[in-house]
Amino acid sequence: MPGVDVSRVSFVGSGRVSIDSVRVNDPAPNQIRVRTTQSLISAGSELNSFESPNTAPRSPGYSSVGILDAVGRQVEGYREGDRVYATSPHQGAHLVEVDTPRVVDGKEHYPPPKVPDSVTDVQATFLSLCDVALHGVRRGRPYIGDSVAVFGQGVVGQLVTQFAAMVNPYPLIAIDLQDDRLALARRSGATHTVNASREDAVDRVIELTEGEGARVVFMVTRTPAILPDCMRATAAGGTVTLTGSPPGAVDIRLQEELLRKELTITGTYQTRLYPLTAYHMQRWTRPANRAYIYELMGRGGVAVDHLVSHHVPYTQAQEMYAMIAGGPTGWTGIVLDWTDTSN
Repeated sequence: MPGVDVSRVSFVGSGRVSIDSVRVNDPAPNQIRVRTTQSLISAGSELNSFESPNTAPRSPGYSSVGILDAVGRQVEGYREGDRVYATSPHQGAHLVEVDTPRVVDGKEHYPPPKVPDSVTDVQATFLSLCDVALHGVRRGRPYIGDSVAVFGQGVVGQLVTQFAAMVNPYPLIAIDLQDDRLALARRSGATHTVNASREDAVDRVIELTEGEGARVVFMVTRTPAILPDCMRATAAGGTVTLTGSPPGAVDIRLQEELLRKELTITGTYQTRLYPLTAYHMQRWTRPANRAYIYELMGRGGVAVDHLVSHHVPYTQAQEMYAMIAGGPTGWTGIVLDWTDTSN
């Protein structure tokens, strides 16, 4: 099959989106070519690039699902028509290498996972964000019956709430500024919700935990200034886990907020932390994690459909990014549809 010309989403300056064309060649011997059907906007990571004044074209996105339409001659285990997930940008098709797990220039490469029949294309686009959330909850280590608070109820915050709910914590408190996101958090497993625009979130968490504070607190927000509140809301001896991507710096009170409470602050950042291959002390390679997530999705163990607020053609990308840049009101998960055959 000859190379194909497809549409792609590009950032071309601060707040500017271009829909242009790119040539996607035939696959090399170790590659497959995937025709995109759906791609998920990762608002937290893509917003920084969208707002950058850099005028050089930039290709956002890393969560796409599509149908395999060409297979390199050395590739085994894939065939035309397979549905696969790829960490590829928002464009109508892309080439994906299919090799054994390896690290190149400090970046991990894994064969793209196939999407099981029990998972829809839209659901499948959430794989990376589910992986981030699951890794964060594992790092936070809530135990059965622990009190848990999740600051931030965007898509990743909702997923953290769902995975934390699997260990049956009580209370499981969701904190956000938006009532619509808090309503979704109830569907994601929260037992209590707090609107921090109307009440003091720290006071409310302490009240709901009978004066102790939450044993495990997840910070799932891009706002660094939330960290001191997370620490104040944490019980003595508890853990604060940063699962969002807060840029910049923040001041904390070392005596009152950290030392005297003997807190543990845990960062989560998956790159280079998963083993490339499983061994007796760590079975959770990235492929194993993602296979588990798709298995969960397929049997309803983790839900994402209620997190999709906008499912629109990719041609509406400018409108979607402008909405994201305008603040968190009125949207959660945004999926771009590429099924128009003209792309």
